[in-house]
Amino acid sequence: MTSNQDKGNIKVVISKDKLAASISAKGENNILDKETINNELAKAGVVFGVLADEIESFIVSPSKEPVVIARGLPPTPGVDETVELLFSSAIAHENLDDRDTVDFRETSTLVSVDEGTLLAKKHPSSDGSDGLGVTGEILPPPKPRTIQLQAGKGAVLSDSGGEVYSTISGRPWVKVAGTNRTVGCDSVYLQDGDVDIKTGNLRFKGDIRITGNVQEAMEVQATGNIEVMGFVTRATVISGAKLVIRGNVVGSKLRSGIIFPGARKINFMLMDIYTELMNLAKAFEQLKKVQNIDFNKMDFGRVLLGMMDSRFKNLRPLLKNMHNFAETQGEDMPEEIVTAVDSLKCLSGLSNATIENFSKAVKSVGLALDFLSQNKEQSDSHIFIRSAMTSIIQSAGNVTITGQGCLNTTINAGGNVIVKGSFKGGEILCEGHAEIQELGSGLGIPPVIRVGENSSIKVEKAFPGAVVQVGKNRITLTREMGSFKAKLNRDEQLELF
Repeated sequence: MTSNQDKGNIKVVISKDKLAASISAKGENNILDKETINNELAKAGVVFGVLADEIESFIVSPSKEPVVIARGLPPTPGVDETVELLFSSAIAHENLDDRDTVDFRETSTLVSVDEGTLLAKKHPSSDGSDGLGVTGEILPPPKPRTIQLQAGKGAVLSDSGGEVYSTISGRPWVKVAGTNRTVGCDSVYLQDGDVDIKTGNLRFKGDIRITGNVQEAMEVQATGNIEVMGFVTRATVISGAKLVIRGNVVGSKLRSGIIFPGARKINFMLMDIYTELMNLAKAFEQLKKVQNIDFNKMDFGRVLLGMMDSRFKNLRPLLKNMHNFAETQGEDMPEEIVTAVDSLKCLSGLSNATIENFSKAVKSVGLALDFLSQNKEQSDSHIFIRSAMTSIIQSAGNVTITGQGCLNTTINAGGNVIVKGSFKGGEILCEGHAEIQELGSGLGIPPVIRVGENSSIKVEKAFPGAVVQVGKNRITLTREMGSFKAKLNRDEQLELF
């Protein structure tokens, strides 16, 4: 409450917060002096922050309007607890006026994180300092606000209660309710409608479900499962696990898991090469220390050649086998593997063998092995679609065509391939078994089916010209055939029965 001292010729008023005191003259033509004013202030309890200059001015020109003649020291507020969100809901796009350099398909603001990511962190509060009122009374600061940090679904609170981490890969979120902050993570992102230029390309660390279509030139990528309820037209869809397309696929590229059948073999090859490269790198370090060699100033290729001809004789045949095998994979290998294979060419063409290229090769092979190791568990990396036309389908697991079949489409699978309709034109390459209801047609380019030497091919009906290959043995059908099965016999000869 405001405190009044109303005696004599002046009135003293102390503010409610006790941080100011003012005086006013009760009548006109009052004759005031400094002693009188000070006495009245003392009677009112004003003992701190008196403004001598204001009193002097008031004596010269008394006023009926209140004049502040004392000010207290306000308390310094503390700092409230805060929660810092370590994920952003927006993506900054620079140089939007430069139309030649901006891909307007890359405009999605979808945010996703890996498992174990720090999502939120609580910063502690700090107390303020006391103030002092004009009455000499100590004025305490307001208590800092506290925040209750909680972990929602897909997240966990640290033992200290000050941090929230994701327990799954997915989309982080926060719910604000008063002083409560609940932070969690959703493993599934629902795209309600089409993926088009308005949504931008979708890339998500988790599962994606799309209720509409994936339109022309768009890309959808997820580390988990992807389900598309509509069509996929001239687009790219890449999943880390199961991929399901309910509608038709036209002119598109689908990929699930490690996306070429030779992944397992090339993984072993790269592991052997990486071991040799690491040992070779250690040998170079020893040479630098013992003989004080600067590989930037000498012929690094000659030193490398000497090492490969003496202490690392296994490296050359390993490189040769790997390059030969990579050539058989064609365009099926992912970019990470292609980069690693290309980087190793500097060890074969010694004219390009520099310490920088060698270091890049070691790094590229390491990254390729990391890529392969992240996709070792491929039991769920299957693709299910209704039909496909002029498309490329690559799966680490099985591929199942549930509808009318495929036309001029390439299927590459690490598991089995099942086509419940027809397969006309194109090629099937798989490590597992292949089952096709109708193979080829009377028109167009005949299809090719290749499986591993321990696998088999089952066909309900086939047309002339279709190629059936098990292992290295192949047969070109010369007549229309009914139901048959193709596999190698004990003599490794291809039989149809």
